[in-house]
Amino acid sequence: MDFYTVLIFFHVLLFAGWLGGHLGVLALLRQARSAKLDPEHRGFTLRLAMRIDRIPRTAFALTPAVGLTLAQSWGSPIVGPWLWAVWLATLVWVAFIWTVPRESETRHAQTLRLAEGTFMVLAGALFLGYGTYQLFFGSELTAKWLALKMAIFGLVPLTMLEIGEGMHRMRPALDEISAARLPIPREIARGIDVASFASLVLYGLLIAAAFIGATKPI
Repeated sequence: MDFYTVLIFFHVLLFAGWLGGHLGVLALLRQARSAKLDPEHRGFTLRLAMRIDRIPRTAFALTPAVGLTLAQSWGSPIVGPWLWAVWLATLVWVAFIWTVPRESETRHAQTLRLAEGTFMVLAGALFLGYGTYQLFFGSELTAKWLALKMAIFGLVPLTMLEIGEGMHRMRPALDEISAARLPIPREIARGIDVASFASLVLYGLLIAAAFIGATKPI
């Protein structure tokens, strides 16, 4: 067993945690959408979903670094100091995920979330742009399937940001839930719908990326 095989194992494990974790979050969100829940249990379900969401977010943060480390065998230009920089940024990102609650409304948390969103958009654009270029024009990557996988992965941050936006919308409404049995607040219902739709798109992208990586069709 060599280091490459170990990395492949962790790469698959991250995809499993990413997909499985989001399935759990989606199930909780859809349950919280039920009109049968009283406000107290709805609030508990939503807060639990926000906490569990850290698991797939961590898997998402680690996936590019592990993937780029594996991609060295297929001609990736991200090597040496550049790859170490990716790993350093990844570790900072994981620390942010576990230290700054998604539901936090402090100015510091909002600033960090804005920085995270900007970083995700830029990273996604780089993956999408580089993957698309290598797929049709470039020759650095020795496998076109890898270029296609990178391009698909570049779209993933958009769904992750939409999930985050959907959950962020719920936070003010959660504070307004009283002990009385009330209809689902509109902002909570809207936030659940946004996060649920983005989750379904995310599943499609992940399954496509995993299929391409396993079958290498091009």
